[in-house]
Amino acid sequence: MKKHICFIMFFALNQICVFGQTAHKHLMEGDNAYTNNDYIAAEENYRKAKEKESSLKSNFNLGNATYKQERFEEAIDYYLNATNKAKNVSEKSSAFYNLGNSYFQNQEFEKAVDAYKRSIKADPKNKDARYNLSYTKEILKQLAQQQQQQQNQDQQNQDQNDQQEKSEQDQQNQEQNQGENQDNTEKEEQEEQEQKEQPQDSTQQSQPMSFDSSRLDKQSLDSLDAQKLLQIIQDEEMKVQEKLRKFNSKRKKPDKDW
Repeated sequence: MKKHICFIMFFALNQICVFGQTAHKHLMEGDNAYTNNDYIAAEENYRKAKEKESSLKSNFNLGNATYKQERFEEAIDYYLNATNKAKNVSEKSSAFYNLGNSYFQNQEFEKAVDAYKRSIKADPKNKDARYNLSYTKEILKQLAQQQQQQQNQDQQNQDQNDQQEKSEQDQQNQEQNQGENQDNTEKEEQEEQEQKEQPQDSTQQSQPMSFDSSRLDKQSLDSLDAQKLLQIIQDEEMKVQEKLRKFNSKRKKPDKDW
């Protein structure tokens, strides 16, 4: 980028007042110091000239001296004063051009674009202003692309962070659920073990007996057999008694003992 600073050399008139001679003297001394790259001395003389008379010359050249010392914010103020004091298109175009350079160096690119446009508007033949305008627009375009890329990267990073946090939260929930399930299982096992170890209540724990038909049938059969046996015994006894009676009736009576 062209960083050309328009330096206006002013020549004193033959007939000027003492006050003007003093300001002009400081301007001339400032010009000599500026030409010798002694920008601090140049600034000092331009500032003295401005104190005597805040003119286009003192403001413009004071802007040049502070610009060379890379104090761009101060240079901007002086160039703005110069644009307001410029009386012709050449002076106005030069003031806006150097104002644009100061904005550019201060990384205020949009303001630099506006200053270059106003410089070109004042003097369409200002090629340096056209070049710097095009260059600054390209810088703004690149910055916009970089900003968009950065935003996309930030969004991507945010999405990744959100996904990672979600995964970690899911993992944490899963571990928590597993822990709860394990606790419940252990609790159930403990309760079951306690129930096994607890003395059983015969009233509560006894199981109802099922109807065993075979047992009843067997019991009925045993009773029937006993009855039959008893009947047989009785019948046999009756038979014995009958035989005994018959025997007694047939036996001879013993002879009477006289």
